[in-house]
Amino acid sequence: MRSRNAASILLFFFGTLASAFSQATTPTLSGDQIIDRTSPAVVLILAGSGNGQVAAIGSGLIVRPEGVVLTANHVVKGMREVQVRLKSGDVYDRVELIASDERRDIAALRIPATGLAVLPIASSADVHAGAPVYLVSNGAGLPWTASSGVLSASRMADDVPGAGSGYRLLQFTAPLSPGSSGGVLVDAQARALGIVVGSITPGQNVNFAVPVDSIAGLSAVAGGTPFASGSGLQLPTAASVGGAPAPGTAARNVPRGPAPLLPPADQLQIRSASVYSKTIYIRRERLQDDLRKHPLFSQLGLRFADYGETADVAITVDRPFLTFDWTYVLVYQPGGLTLASGTIEANDEFDAGPALAAQIMEQLAAAAVLPRSTLRPSPPPASRAVDIELSGPPDPGNALRTCRTVFVESHTIYLKGNLLQDALYTRPEMRDWGIRIVDNRNQADLYIDVTRPFLTFDWVYKMIDNRTGTVLAADKVVAWDGPIAAPQLAAKIVDHIRAARPLPADERRE
Repeated sequence: MRSRNAASILLFFFGTLASAFSQATTPTLSGDQIIDRTSPAVVLILAGSGNGQVAAIGSGLIVRPEGVVLTANHVVKGMREVQVRLKSGDVYDRVELIASDERRDIAALRIPATGLAVLPIASSADVHAGAPVYLVSNGAGLPWTASSGVLSASRMADDVPGAGSGYRLLQFTAPLSPGSSGGVLVDAQARALGIVVGSITPGQNVNFAVPVDSIAGLSAVAGGTPFASGSGLQLPTAASVGGAPAPGTAARNVPRGPAPLLPPADQLQIRSASVYSKTIYIRRERLQDDLRKHPLFSQLGLRFADYGETADVAITVDRPFLTFDWTYVLVYQPGGLTLASGTIEANDEFDAGPALAAQIMEQLAAAAVLPRSTLRPSPPPASRAVDIELSGPPDPGNALRTCRTVFVESHTIYLKGNLLQDALYTRPEMRDWGIRIVDNRNQADLYIDVTRPFLTFDWVYKMIDNRTGTVLAADKVVAWDGPIAAPQLAAKIVDHIRAARPLPADERRE
């Protein structure tokens, strides 16, 4: 009896061991097998803004056989018409928005279909850095494009500049392109790992997806809000746009009309421009070069303002995080008048620079011929009195004594502007002086510019009178990183102001 029990235990042990060994050594699928299994669960999404033209192209993952699709929220956000296409060739013009998660940039859609192919969902906690991953999407508007790479890391969004906070992201190296947003990242067993939401462009190997297991609950929300019919939306072809299409190319980057006829140079109202880049993805110098190469730049007799000089027009460019949108704003600084703003869509700074330059120069040419009264309306009498008072040699001490508002701008990726803003805000001297930190440079009396020269630990700052462009003070601190540098910079900046503007307590001591 005892021997039979021992034999049973041994059989159970070896059976369990064999089962575990079998599971541990389950062969991974080949790349072709993974793509074949994944593609039927991936959809192509066309979105329009209401004029029957495609404004965005994206991808989506079918997560329920009853027609529920997860995609990147920025693909459909603000759109009026949506169309969903399946790998089988079926097209659905009636699409509903079930729910959206703005924090994670994920939206759930529903189409009137049943029996659709779905993928098993992998646990993101079980996948480790270095594991092979595959991406299936509609990159560059080419349906069901595949690429491969490895999982780089699983990290909190808090660690990714501009991604927000409070959720987890999967970082991977599989290349992607515009149109890949909403595509699916799968593991070597063709299990759904994440929904692609964007990338950091340089190098094409720092890309991000939201884990599917963290957003699967969106697919269970009842009800929905229908989009308008997407029956008129057509996928742009290379012939129709003069090359391989990128999402929104046909709708957003519309060729402009001819530039306006320019008057003689001495009658033009815009002579100088300054460029500010609020994104690390396009350098100020890069956009300046593209602007300078445009033929209208020389025709307008434009020049770039020297550092610290107040230009006629401030050109500000940005790229919202996890998008391929590049935005620009043109502000006529003497009057704080916004001349134009717009958006183009491009893969990287090499594509974005010339496209931005073309639109910006056409906008500047149109503004340069505006009447002087439009660009610089006559100020009220009180303003004229102030102008007369400020004429003559600038007084740095007076500017620091009278400033009421401060704008901070960082030109280094190693120090977020809000770090220095917070460090200044917490200084009691700033509250005693009644100095406010503002988010709009046009509203500031004092402009503080910070940078960190390459391959140094120097944090260089300049304090500039925003009305005259006069550099009031300049110095540096030495620190290991931005969080350490910020309070040191704030202390030095306060010392400069205090030298010209003693606190009440200082005056009492005297």
